[in-house]
Amino acid sequence: MSIISKYGTELYFLLIEQGFLPDTAKMIVAQAAHETGNFSSPIFLYQNNPFGMKLPETRRTTALREERGHAVFESIASAAEDYRLYYLARKYPIYWKDTDTFVEALKRNAYFEGDLEVYKKAVRTFHKMYFNE
Repeated sequence: MSIISKYGTELYFLLIEQGFLPDTAKMIVAQAAHETGNFSSPIFLYQNNPFGMKLPETRRTTALREERGHAVFESIASAAEDYRLYYLARKYPIYWKDTDTFVEALKRNAYFEGDLEVYKKAVRTFHKMYFNE
């Protein structure tokens, strides 16, 4: 693994602590890198939100409140725990065949509104950049 961002490294290990399989955690880190502009967005830096998560209306959450239309977390660890809660609520599988299948499931569950092919390409790019895979 050749992680580029210290935040990506931290998030990867936090996801492993949350029970994600290594390959799945890598896909989620690539997704987070895309969502945050490689961990540089204000929502990430000031709200500890690596996933661009909104404040959920029905499921349990670790979010503290909402700012700028997105959830605010106490820490990146808290955001990783919240992502696990999201993941379980959506009944995602523990293993994904590839990043495209993962992103397609996110789209089906209305995780993002943008173009599917653009999102797939971005997640693939970050996955390759971070993990040489």
